[in-house]
Amino acid sequence: MVFAANCIGHQELVTLLLPLLKRTANQYSESREARVVVTSSSLHSVCRTLDFNQLTTPTRVMPMHPYIDGFWRYCRSKLGNILFTRELARRIEQEGPNANNIYVNVFFPGNIVTEQWKAWDEYVGTTLGAVFRYIFSIIGQSTQDGAATAVYLATSDQIRVDGIRGQYYIPIAKPDATTDIGNDPVLARDLWDWIDIKVTEHLGLHWQQET
Repeated sequence: MVFAANCIGHQELVTLLLPLLKRTANQYSESREARVVVTSSSLHSVCRTLDFNQLTTPTRVMPMHPYIDGFWRYCRSKLGNILFTRELARRIEQEGPNANNIYVNVFFPGNIVTEQWKAWDEYVGTTLGAVFRYIFSIIGQSTQDGAATAVYLATSDQIRVDGIRGQYYIPIAKPDATTDIGNDPVLARDLWDWIDIKVTEHLGLHWQQET
């Protein structure tokens, strides 16, 4: 479910919206452009491989530590977000003038302590969970800092001027390198095709057609 929510749904939604994004950028936008901003995480760097079989099958091997399975699934989904961004940018560039005013990039908002962090109490205990939240509230980013990078990618003229597409950003609004696997064009293309196949299995052959 994690990969479906974080990756498959993203690709399906953007694929369906892409014709509208092109029309909007060409006909209605004052700057004649459109943007897609994807949220990822620094935890993508934990993944050194991406086995597609693990995306649809249980991987838990330590029943005493169920959070480990969830952690790895989350990390793989964040790697998937980066690969999706790379492949979408490549496809847009290949379309030429019709789509070259669409800019897609991906960012890591930072280590921001939110209510979601309390979910870790179930696995590490309330005391250790509180310690983690306290530490990251000091060394992490604020919600404003986390949002700033997304706002920059969505609105900054510099993105258009420099023709920035398919890039990974970290707080605050700084381009950064991903892992080698996060920059693998073959894997990005293979993942895109794999997701397309999975969606087609459930929605039918014509799911990408405009209604």
